[in-house]
Amino acid sequence: MDDNKIALEEEIKSLVCRIPDVLSCKVILGDKNEVEDIHVLCSTGRNIKQLVRDIQSAVSARFNMEIDYKVISVAQIEENEYKDNRLKIDSISMMNMDNSLKATVVLENEEKTFEGVSIKVKSTTNKYKAVAEATILALEAFINTNSIFYLEGIEKTKIAGRDAFLCLVGYTYKNTENLLIGSSLIKTDENEAVVKSALNALNRMISKIV
Repeated sequence: MDDNKIALEEEIKSLVCRIPDVLSCKVILGDKNEVEDIHVLCSTGRNIKQLVRDIQSAVSARFNMEIDYKVISVAQIEENEYKDNRLKIDSISMMNMDNSLKATVVLENEEKTFEGVSIKVKSTTNKYKAVAEATILALEAFINTNSIFYLEGIEKTKIAGRDAFLCLVGYTYKNTENLLIGSSLIKTDENEAVVKSALNALNRMISKIV
């Protein structure tokens, strides 16, 4: 999957998630960047037909893309239940240690916190790596295990004038190497975007474990 497609999927997802009552969204684009599927999770009480029309209108207005209503699937869930069962960013901190950087990421779930720490030789690239690795370690603390996932790479990129991070996370299962990719647009804070890109890469896998 090329960077342009990933960035466009993230842009559409970000737009859809700003529609009232939408809790989560996944966008799948085809080879020509046409929308193949949009999976939406929304709170109960929302009129699904109206939500589908809102999604079609928003994407058409923002991206000049026409979407068949048949590719939009909607599931409903109690909002409180959803919010209580997803990992949130509690804090991100960076500390200078002589020639090293120490990144600490704390994630929160149901009022419990899970911490990951990574120390790297001081450099701009290693700063991003340290934050991503700390996120992975915090996720492993959440699932009460270690040494399952590893950071394959974290890169800052630009698409359509927007800065974003791409995070590639690896794991080995039955002697086969597997890779997961996540992305996040940079809104105000680079470290937060790095954490979100790592979470984006691992969210689906984590949901199968817990």
